[in-house]
Amino acid sequence: METEWLRTFIVAAKTENFRETAEKCFMMQSTVTKHIHHLEKELQTPLFERNNKQVKLNSVGAHFLQKAEMIIETIDEALNSTASFVNGFTSQLTIGVAPQIANSTLPLIVGMFQQKRPTIQLSIELLKSNEIGEAVYAGQVDIGLSKLSSTRNLQTEILAQEPLQLIVPMSKKETDVLTLLQQETILTHEYAPYWQEVQQVLQQFPCYKSMQLNQTELIKNFVKQGLGIAFLPKSVIDSDHQHQLLFSCSVKEFQHIVSNTYFLTKYFTADSDAFFEVCQNIYRANK
Repeated sequence: METEWLRTFIVAAKTENFRETAEKCFMMQSTVTKHIHHLEKELQTPLFERNNKQVKLNSVGAHFLQKAEMIIETIDEALNSTASFVNGFTSQLTIGVAPQIANSTLPLIVGMFQQKRPTIQLSIELLKSNEIGEAVYAGQVDIGLSKLSSTRNLQTEILAQEPLQLIVPMSKKETDVLTLLQQETILTHEYAPYWQEVQQVLQQFPCYKSMQLNQTELIKNFVKQGLGIAFLPKSVIDSDHQHQLLFSCSVKEFQHIVSNTYFLTKYFTADSDAFFEVCQNIYRANK
């Protein structure tokens, strides 16, 4: 049984369309038909119901699809593992990371970790903060870097507690804070755990208006285009502030509000310990 037959079958089973399968697999439709025919001959049973030019997965095909996916997953894992070994990697860590962290401190963390532990292969999964704890608990990732803690029974460490900075367009950097808060749209993040505290303080400033966005990079781009202002953690806006792409400042009424960054793992190992140490060093250096 050829693995290529299995890969073709998996796509065909999910599309129930041999022409579409051919397009997705970059092969001729006649090749798709041959692969399915060879597989059915090997298994000694049809996998599809055929009606003119239409095909539909039958009950045997549906059962075999689960097995085929398991076989291909095992083969791919073995190939990837062997390739890593050949390239000098002795182990692997999968990191689930929130976009806000991925777009700010993660490159520094990865760069330092690769220098210190070059034989550990890193794999990065971009996840929302509210998904990371579950991914760690389910074993989908080894480590989580999140802006939210988890209700699951995980090893949880706070990497940073950063003060919020008010960010404004460069064209309005001379405008006083009270005017900004009363006249500009305040852009908020869907999963920012500090937003409720920000709202409580904003009640001191009548008639403020807000808009919810679901990505930090989008918030920063809106601010740069003069479409609002926002409160974001220091590490997220440092680079843009240094390059004068936006202006940031501390506002005394909001100084008590912080944004936490969490390190989540189910079990501490030598590899995860090493990664945690690098994370700590990066966040300490960027205070």
